[in-house]
Amino acid sequence: MVHAPSPPALAEPAPDRVAADGPPTGAGRARRVAWAFLLALGLAFAVAVAGGAGLGPDAGDGARLGGDYPAFHAAGSIVLAGDIDELYDSDRQTREQRDLGIDGYLAFAYAPHVAAAYAPLAALGFRLGYTVHTLLMVAALVAAIRIMPGSVARGWLAPATALALGFWPLFRAVGGGQNTAVSVLLFSAAWRLLDDDRQVGAGLVAAALLYRPQYALPLVAVMVLDRRWRAVVTSAVAGAATWSITAVVLGVGWVATWMEQVLPFVERDAEVNAANSISLLGLAQAALGADHAIAVASGLAGSIAVAATVAWTWRPGGAVPLALRMAVLTSGVLLVSPHTMFYDAGLLVVVAGAAWAHVDRAQDRSVVASAIAAVWTLGFVQLVSPALGFSPLAFVVAAVFAACTHRAVIAEQPPRPELGHA
Repeated sequence: MVHAPSPPALAEPAPDRVAADGPPTGAGRARRVAWAFLLALGLAFAVAVAGGAGLGPDAGDGARLGGDYPAFHAAGSIVLAGDIDELYDSDRQTREQRDLGIDGYLAFAYAPHVAAAYAPLAALGFRLGYTVHTLLMVAALVAAIRIMPGSVARGWLAPATALALGFWPLFRAVGGGQNTAVSVLLFSAAWRLLDDDRQVGAGLVAAALLYRPQYALPLVAVMVLDRRWRAVVTSAVAGAATWSITAVVLGVGWVATWMEQVLPFVERDAEVNAANSISLLGLAQAALGADHAIAVASGLAGSIAVAATVAWTWRPGGAVPLALRMAVLTSGVLLVSPHTMFYDAGLLVVVAGAAWAHVDRAQDRSVVASAIAAVWTLGFVQLVSPALGFSPLAFVVAAVFAACTHRAVIAEQPPRPELGHA
């Protein structure tokens, strides 16, 4: 009797092997761990909001709820009171923040329309407003990861969100009342819209990013280099509309008034927050002093070099893929912006997504995953910055920018012809 051969047994895939078109095959286990981590974060946040942190002048910096959120809450309260013309008055800001655990005041240096956006949160009261703000930042981060091109979130959304929230700079930004997650979302949206050639949408995103002009202007500049003219025109029109609406309320000179308030704040902050700055200028000022001529000159020279590198990757006729160009741009603006704090390094989430989207082979994605893990771990070096007097995280950002630039240079090289076999 002849027996048919048994079919070969199917080999079990390696639990953490990376598939070329999606997440690791062990994503199910990673999702479970991620959900456990996110649940723990949620419970800790609920305890802190419900009563584990203080309010009022006696709360102290260590126990105060909301981190930097009091500055935004106070600005929204001023708008609610109909006194937007006093938005940048230090005495008024001090009065608004007096019962929020602030000794003195936290300066609000954003444009007036940003304060108006915080007015609805201020109407909820401080504790509820801070809670809603934090949840909105988490939602913005999830949306940013979800819309990234290149299958970043395919079966991998929960682990990616957990990793992003656990990245120390972004963890501090979300819990500390900062809006870094909004910038992450806008850069991700710009990348997605440019990838889809939806230029009007990309222009609107660039205009929305004007809430931080030091990020919006480089984005518009690279769209000019990339000849995305509809995006450029749309951003200009939307920006002009924002200026016009604000001018109706505060007068046509509102930008000059705003800058008069912002520039002294930036100068003071260069000294007070020297250990938290991750820009090239901030790093040089932390090392040599805020007013040191060599610090200013070297910081500006380095910033010009970074800007020139970004422009090179976006030049007309270049061969650098869009994902890599976005990675170079996003890491570059962190180094060039004169006022970049360590929590702004949360933008490296976009860089990680772009790096992942750029590669399509299992071996390459394994290397990218290792690089992401290394940068994630190095995020904690910020904890030693007070002892050092400068932020070592600046070197991490610089290394990421250099690595992205290196990959862009490789992408520019013509492929080597394969050698034939005899």
